[in-house]
Amino acid sequence: MSDEAPKAYVSTVDRRTALIWVSAAAAAGMAGTAVVFGPKVPKPESVKGYGTDPNLVKPAPAPWPRILTKDELQATAVLADFILPATATAPAASALGIPDFIDEWVSAPYPDQVKDRPIVRDGLKKLIPDIVRGDAAKRTAALSALPRSTGDDREFFRKFRRLVVGAYYTTEVGFKDIGYIGNEARGSDPGPSAEVKAVLEQRLKALGL
Repeated sequence: MSDEAPKAYVSTVDRRTALIWVSAAAAAGMAGTAVVFGPKVPKPESVKGYGTDPNLVKPAPAPWPRILTKDELQATAVLADFILPATATAPAASALGIPDFIDEWVSAPYPDQVKDRPIVRDGLKKLIPDIVRGDAAKRTAALSALPRSTGDDREFFRKFRRLVVGAYYTTEVGFKDIGYIGNEARGSDPGPSAEVKAVLEQRLKALGL
């Protein structure tokens, strides 16, 4: 973990892209269920969403604001990069705009996102003194303690980690990082290797087939 102060996060993902991203992630089953006490926020019925059939090709402007504060967004960037730092083959989470995804996720007025909102925001607020305003030692200690945390802290970290990892691996960069090659046409299908065929033959013989 670097001793250098983290760079200030600057939003890079526009609302249209973020909304499509959140919709795709929700469809992939990233929503949570637990609810804890959190800051006052608009009730779901007080802010309208897109309805049950949104136009994701040309969506209208989002009828709700992004709600994370500057410090919460910065804490999001630091923690996201702790979970998925840059490697030799892939960028860190913040470089892909994961903080914007999480800001959009907790700001959306839909039931699953509203349930996640207090969990994420309370957890971020608690970390701000150490990982945003603290020195390198405080930042390292606070981040290192999260995987071993209990109670509400554990719930927050598990939820946040799931959102970060889920969002990261629904991007093109994330697909490439895990070697996913779906949606690509192949000129031919070489079939199973000789080794696989040999094992299959052995299993079939053992079964008397």
